Formats: sequence, C-alpha cells, structure tokens
Amino acid sequence: MAETKKRNVAIEFWRIFTAIAIIGFHVGFIIARTCNADTGYFMDIENKWFFGASEVLLIFTITAGYFLVAHYKKVMAADPKYKEQSAASRALDYTWSRVKALLPVLILGYILGVFICTKFFYPDYGFKEIMSMSFNSIWEFLGFHAAGLRSAGNEFFNLNGPLWFISAIIIIGYFIYWGLCKNEDVMSGLVSPALAIFFAGWWSFTGTRAAQTAWSTFGFQTASTNGMGGSASNLTPTLGFNNGLVFVMIGMLIGVILYYIIERIKAKGIKHVWPITILNIFVSVLLGWYIVYQPTWFELERWPVAFLCIMVVGLSILNKDWLSKILNNDVTSGVLKYLGGLALYVYMLHYPVAILVLRVLGKNTPAEPYSFWLIFIPTVIITLLLSIVVKIIMEKTVLKKN
Repeated sequence: MAETKKRNVAIEFWRIFTAIAIIGFHVGFIIARTCNADTGYFMDIENKWFFGASEVLLIFTITAGYFLVAHYKKVMAADPKYKEQSAASRALDYTWSRVKALLPVLILGYILGVFICTKFFYPDYGFKEIMSMSFNSIWEFLGFHAAGLRSAGNEFFNLNGPLWFISAIIIIGYFIYWGLCKNEDVMSGLVSPALAIFFAGWWSFTGTRAAQTAWSTFGFQTASTNGMGGSASNLTPTLGFNNGLVFVMIGMLIGVILYYIIERIKAKGIKHVWPITILNIFVSVLLGWYIVYQPTWFELERWPVAFLCIMVVGLSILNKDWLSKILNNDVTSGVLKYLGGLALYVYMLHYPVAILVLRVLGKNTPAEPYSFWLIFIPTVIITLLLSIVVKIIMEKTVLKKN
C-alpha cells in the first residue's frame, strides 16, 4: 500500500526540465529580439540553445489533461453522491481548485511585469499610463489572457506574455471536465479523439503556431499582434479559432486519451520490461537533445516532436521501465518531487526575472551584446529561488498545506 501512495517523479523530471528549457527559449530567442535600439539593450541573437523548447509546451498540456481525468476518477470513487451534482457544478468546483492554485501566482507574474518590465519596453510611460494599462488589462489579471480579452495596446504581452498558457489551461480544463461529468464515455471515447485528431491535423496543415493573440480559420492564419510583429487587421476571420486555446486543447485532449490507454496497459500488465526501457531511453535522449539544441541530425519537425512528447509523458506516468524506476529511486525522488512542484511557478515568474537581469546589467551597445549564458544562468537561479518562496507562501496561505 505504501508503494501505491509514493508519488511518481519521473514525470516531474520532465516538467521542471521543460520549464527551465522554456526560460532558455524566451531568453535566447524572444527577449533577445526585443533587445534593440528602442530599449537600449542588446543580446546575441545567433543563439541556438534551447530553441526546441518552443515545441514542447505539449508536455505541460498532456500532463494537465491526464491529471484532470485522474482527479475526476478519484473524486468519483471517493464520493458516491458526486454524480448527483450537475456537470456544471462539478466542473466549476474543479476549475476553482485550479484557479485558487494558479491565479494568485498569475497575478503576481503580472505585478512583477508592471514593476520590472514596463520601463524596459515602455520607457516613456508615467504613472498615469501604467495605471491606465493595468486597469484596461483587468481580464488578463482574471486569467483570460489566452482568450484575447486584453488591453487594445497589447502591452501586457511584453510584460509577461508566457502567462497566456496558464490561462488557457484553466479555460480549456473547465470544458473538458464538464464533458467528462456530462457523459464520460462520449467525452473520452468520441469527443476527445475526434477533436484531437481534427484540430491537430488542421494545425499541421495550416502551419499554425501557438500565437496567443492570433486567430485562424480553415486555410489561413492571421498575423499575430504580439512581440514577434504583424497585425491581424483586415485578415481577421469572421469565424475562426484562437490559436492559444486550440494548442492547449489539443494537448489536454491527448492527455485525456492517454489516461485511458495507460489504465488499459496497467490492467493487462507488462510481460517484458526491456523493450519499453529501450524505447523510453531512445525517445527521451532524442527529445532531450532536441530541446537543448534543436538543430538535430534528424531535422525533427513539430509533429514528430509532439509524438516524442506523448511517448515520454506516457512512459513516465506508466512507470514500468527501468529508466522511470531510476528516476524514482529513493535518493533523488524527493528532490525531483519538489522541483516538479516548482515547474509552473518557474514558468509563471521567469519572464520578468530575465528582464530584471538585463536591467541590473544595464544598457549596452550592439558592438558588445550580452551573451545568452550571461542572462540565462542568473535568470534560472533567481527564478528558482523566487519560486521556492512563492510556493512556501502559497502552501501556507491559499493552499493551506502544512
């Protein structure tokens, strides 16, 4: 019985590894390209480290979908009267548990963005402009960043743009949970695979990316009004899909499907461990290589990378191969468990920290740009320390954990 209660930390390794890799992508690619004559800061834009991390947010969405179903099944088993509540009521209860855990940190991320990033991106802003921007971004503070409910100037994209991803998980999670409560068999057996296949194929066909302010419809994608440039303007479709929400929905629906596949495999049992061990080593090394240094010999495209993400998440959660067992050893399991618990905090807080590092170092010239590692390493260290502090405060107050 004690073994069944022990937390599987193999997936926690991938969560914290991905979160740190995302810091590398944002520092070396996104933030580096906002360092120009307008800001007065300059970074080396030739960096290729962690570029592949932009494609592996799927790891977070798949695990979010998987654990959403796990929560649903756990509550169903523990409370026989649970079914008597309406589907909407149960979905709201679940969503509130997510909001309670994520929204305070999401709000903190915006506040840090206001104090740290405003003068970096908008040096001419005074008190009036900052207050106006903050009030007009009230929907972003409430977690509707991914839905595009934001200030018309899109200033908050620069202040802490990665937070669209967290709000998308909250929004999509409500609808998936409602579907499970309404009819688990239809949601898991029909809706989830049908929508996952349809939207993944459409996403692949149109070459869409997870631009949190862009909208797409069949056959074309609007340019994104975000830090990468472009304007939706005349191309905005009358009826289309919000790219950020669709990206998260695809991953979470895959997580729903994965839950039932893994449960079926567990029920049947695994006779030979060595084949899945070899498989896990292969996909883990290849995905890790791609994340850290994307120009791989295989020249991997986004959907093979998505397949690798699905495999490492599935095998890590299954926890039957020797590689997963090694990650779950008694020596490192406690450390990985704690670090995995920091992953979302790291994701939500890292962006303004990277800008803070730049501001502390001061303005420079194109002739002497800051290197990737000079910004990345202190950003990771400070973000981890800040995440630990925020996690402790959250557990002592909002989450009420001893």
